[in-house]
Amino acid sequence: MLSSHKALHALETLTHATEENPDPVMPLDAIAPQVPALFRRAAIHAALGSAHAFETSLQKWRARKEKAALKKKRFTEHPPVPPRTWNRSPTFYKGQWKGRTASSILLKLWTGARWIWVNVRLLSRDLPNGYEPGSPSLVRHGSHWRLHTPVEKTFTSPGKVAVQLAHAQTRICAIDLNLDHHLAVCTIQTADGSTVATTFLSGGKRVNGRRKWLLGRIARNRRKTGILAENQHDNVALWRKSVMWMSRWHT
Repeated sequence: MLSSHKALHALETLTHATEENPDPVMPLDAIAPQVPALFRRAAIHAALGSAHAFETSLQKWRARKEKAALKKKRFTEHPPVPPRTWNRSPTFYKGQWKGRTASSILLKLWTGARWIWVNVRLLSRDLPNGYEPGSPSLVRHGSHWRLHTPVEKTFTSPGKVAVQLAHAQTRICAIDLNLDHHLAVCTIQTADGSTVATTFLSGGKRVNGRRKWLLGRIARNRRKTGILAENQHDNVALWRKSVMWMSRWHT
């Protein structure tokens, strides 16, 4: 698989028209004219992240299948399915927003005909000392939209990991997600690997059970519908529920 930088360049060549590349294979302008470069690249990075995640899941599935074959065990686990459709919340990076105050912000939005600056009211809170608001994102909640703004704080780099681990007082927080019936397991360790404290967050069994139930419904529906035509999306509502359910517990 290509590196992120090379993949970004390759996908921009396939989707973005320039003087050197006037006829891209899949022009984004056919979907939404004059897409700002930052939005275009954010969409490409989101797609790359999804592709990398699927590739990782597929490799792990193949490894489990090979392991079962070596042990001459029956392997009934279905292979992972690439996402047919998914949604991402658009982030407004520098150049897509301006004029932010405690009560309003200007966002560059598409009207259906052109990009314009729209003044949006904010319901803000006082920020702690040392923190600054980051790039806002539009997040859909049911039938309406909310503007989420992360807060950021700049820290001095603590140095390379090897240097940090040389100090006995260094503490490390390790977090494992979706371990059996636990949503997460958080462990505080010393530099030499000794465990100082462990916290278990319950709920993983419920999340995995719900996800498997939704994927089971999708699989049963697919057996009924048969082979899909090119660019056809199936079980859109169920896929959306599955993604929303997992996102709900991992954010």
